[in-house]
Amino acid sequence: MKKSLTSPDIRELVSDWQSLVGSRVDQFGRPESNKIILKLRNKEKGTIRLILDLNGWAYLTKESITTESNQGVFVNQVRQKIKKSRLEAITQLNGDRVIAFDFARKDEKIKLILEFFHKGNAILCNGNQIERVMRQQKFRHRKLCPNEIYVFPPGFNPFTSNLEEYRERLQNSERSLGAGLTMDCNLGGEIASLICHNLALDSKSDVLESKIDLIYSEIERILRDKNEPTIYVDENNENITVSLFNLTNLTPSAKFTSFDNAIEVFVKSVKKPEVVVKDKEDIRISRQKEAIKKYFQEAQKFREIGNSIFENIESVEKFISNEEDDEITINLEGHKIKILISKSAQANGSMYFDKAKECERKAERTEQIIKEKPKKILQKKIRAKKVEWFEKYRWFITSEGDIALGGKDATTNEQVVKKYLKNNDRYAHADIHGAPSVVVKSRQGVPPSENAMKQASSFSLAYSKAWGARVASGHSFWVDNDKVSKTPNTGEFLAKGAFIIRGKRNWNKNLEVNLSIGIIEYEGIEKLMGGPVESFQDKSKKYLTFKPGFVDRKIVSRKLAKAFDEDLATVERLLPNGGFELIDSYGIEIKLE
Repeated sequence: MKKSLTSPDIRELVSDWQSLVGSRVDQFGRPESNKIILKLRNKEKGTIRLILDLNGWAYLTKESITTESNQGVFVNQVRQKIKKSRLEAITQLNGDRVIAFDFARKDEKIKLILEFFHKGNAILCNGNQIERVMRQQKFRHRKLCPNEIYVFPPGFNPFTSNLEEYRERLQNSERSLGAGLTMDCNLGGEIASLICHNLALDSKSDVLESKIDLIYSEIERILRDKNEPTIYVDENNENITVSLFNLTNLTPSAKFTSFDNAIEVFVKSVKKPEVVVKDKEDIRISRQKEAIKKYFQEAQKFREIGNSIFENIESVEKFISNEEDDEITINLEGHKIKILISKSAQANGSMYFDKAKECERKAERTEQIIKEKPKKILQKKIRAKKVEWFEKYRWFITSEGDIALGGKDATTNEQVVKKYLKNNDRYAHADIHGAPSVVVKSRQGVPPSENAMKQASSFSLAYSKAWGARVASGHSFWVDNDKVSKTPNTGEFLAKGAFIIRGKRNWNKNLEVNLSIGIIEYEGIEKLMGGPVESFQDKSKKYLTFKPGFVDRKIVSRKLAKAFDEDLATVERLLPNGGFELIDSYGIEIKLE
């Protein structure tokens, strides 16, 4: 399975991206620690986004992906420098997995350099001098720190190097042929494998000087032999790589009109890994089993030595009678055996049998310990989860696919509105003290529907103090983004997390106070969500619906954690304060009593 783009891949992408030169930068975002998004406005393509995953992937998409970021100071610094600027150039540096974007705004020029290897990095430069860096790093040959001169990593340019440079590189490589072509020559694994396949060379063998001319000619040919962007599959029809090069040693599957589209489909098809978490009991048992195996191996070895001594008793006695040292080592039937001169040959043989018995006793005792202390906790498989930007707040996905997020307290209420309430978004709030402010995000500039806002109104009511007071129903309202203000009326004071609503409110009255908890799928990943029942219907395979009741919150948390195989803390974050009563379930059964 391909884990990242190679240098040849990036060269082809950068070539395709030249049509983006002249675009305006609408926004810069870092929604995840290693993912950067450049939102651009292009005369021909319209609004587009460059997805730059520093773990090794990059592609252009028309999909409306948020550029919201919770990743700190670096994002704000880059935004100040490149927002509303013009993209002047895109280049690959030194034929490596490094891309430089040059921006201009009035007389100011700035360069953003992205490195797609190791941990990944983003470096903002003025000329060659580093102004800001996402991760400060120090290497033997260079420093990535503010005020340092940017030096790209030492490496080998596979596209400009001639035969003699390839010859020197391969002859000086301490790796096998395949690894040398992959890493030392910077060609990537799939092209290295194709070279060895086409020339019938063993990739694990050493580099043969006599074959270097032939290898160089094959490299040049392969780099010219391009195909339609293609996803290749294994014998089980599982996607294993994506390439624009003609990988004739692999089985082609889907073909695409653009390399960006092929990469996007491949990346989204990659299955999330499962992480096996072992408890201390698992580790203990594993180590004890290894020890048992070792004890039995040693016991067998000591018995073989004891048998050799008894079978060659006269020879051993001669060795003992001719030596004056306390201990000697003799070769006997393929064994190097230590013999104590103070003991007879029979006594030495018996000593090794005693050692064998001692090892067997240790093995048996260890087996007994395992039986007496069985492991208490089974292995638990946890899906590696992608945490979305909105999950730091209360959130749900409406039945129409809109992202709705709400505050957990006065501070996060303030953040949700100030940071995320934008043009065409809408705001909902329950008509009760302590309710969260809820922002429902627009999709591609289209405001959320009235149905979505009714769901958001119900959501705000469920997480208000109405739940703890066991209120059966309540009122909520929603407004457009321009009706929400932080500016108080003359002579008034606004507390933290509070807002002024100016203009008409759209009321949803007598809403039932209830909340559903269940599994939904967001961008191919299963997530446990709390929200109105409408947001689960026809989308979720299992969910439970509650209303305020008398079953303790802690009991409900434990039951749900077990039912959904989730961490207790994750479940507790989704539950409002107060008691619970189960009123409906779908695809799952639990008993609260």
